[in-house]
Amino acid sequence: MKAAVFYECGDASKIQIAEVPNPKISTGQVLIKIHASAFNHLELWSLHGPADEGAQFPIWTGSDISGTIADLAPDVKNWAIGDAVVVNPSLSCEKCDHCLRGDVTLCDDYDILGSGGNGGNAEYIAANADKLMRMPAGFDFVTAAAAPLAYQTAWRALITRAKVQKEEDVLVLGGSGGVAVAAIQMCKMLGARVFVITSSEEKMEKARLAGADFAVNRKAGDPFEEIRHLTNGRGVDLVVENVGAATWPESQKILRKGGRIVTYGRTTGREATTNLSLLFWNEQTHIGSTMGSLQDFREMMEHVFNGKLTPIVDSVYPLEKAREAYEHYESGEQFGKIVLKISD
Repeated sequence: MKAAVFYECGDASKIQIAEVPNPKISTGQVLIKIHASAFNHLELWSLHGPADEGAQFPIWTGSDISGTIADLAPDVKNWAIGDAVVVNPSLSCEKCDHCLRGDVTLCDDYDILGSGGNGGNAEYIAANADKLMRMPAGFDFVTAAAAPLAYQTAWRALITRAKVQKEEDVLVLGGSGGVAVAAIQMCKMLGARVFVITSSEEKMEKARLAGADFAVNRKAGDPFEEIRHLTNGRGVDLVVENVGAATWPESQKILRKGGRIVTYGRTTGREATTNLSLLFWNEQTHIGSTMGSLQDFREMMEHVFNGKLTPIVDSVYPLEKAREAYEHYESGEQFGKIVLKISD
């Protein structure tokens, strides 16, 4: 089969389309003919490296996958060849107490499909049948692929962990990424007021179209000072963080007393400075969040399928132009999801 692979870490120039072995299914698995695969930061983290010593090249990533079942193991029930499915990219041991409760992200062996290679940026993939969700008849494969990782990450962070409430003020950082766009939509669905920090006038307008009440350009001045002005000096109830070291101190300062930060990423570095005085004196709550439970995934996808949440797709590329898709992602100019359309 064909896949968008790299044989060494580097930039988008390392991506090439190559023939790789077809995946083999094992007990409890199905073979999926991939129709669409969406990009996440994982694509760039894996490509830019450095890869660990155990990495086996070629590597092809891809965690967000929709497609049709092409084959299935003899023990797989309730599925048939031709069924249209979307894949939950969570991987876990499926045996520990956390997994048995469905809280797969708390599993000691938790991982993300495609993070170590053999992902969805290819024509086929083997996936666990218990991680599939059936797509409604006629539902768009590109839209379905744009949801799994980003939207369940936002769902767990905002709804399960931070418990956003109606009429709260929420600040979303990095407002053009897939999770951030999902966060904007979910906050508006819940009746919160949304402030977004992004990096251009064009992205500000797109954020407003996605539902943001206010958008701020971080390149045009001090964005946090502008948020203070927009909130009449009160600050916000919740900051949705993914930037990390570069913004963490200001995220703390912009919180009202009793406010909270929920973080799902660390784009600018994993080591951030926490002001302990602000933490205890203002009774702040700092919340970590990763991906989602099995229930988070299903609840989120049901909202996508019924149209209450609509993933925003920046651009769609055929598999043969995967290098161009990576170049676009590296540029940071996208708003929403970049998707590879593998097959019709």
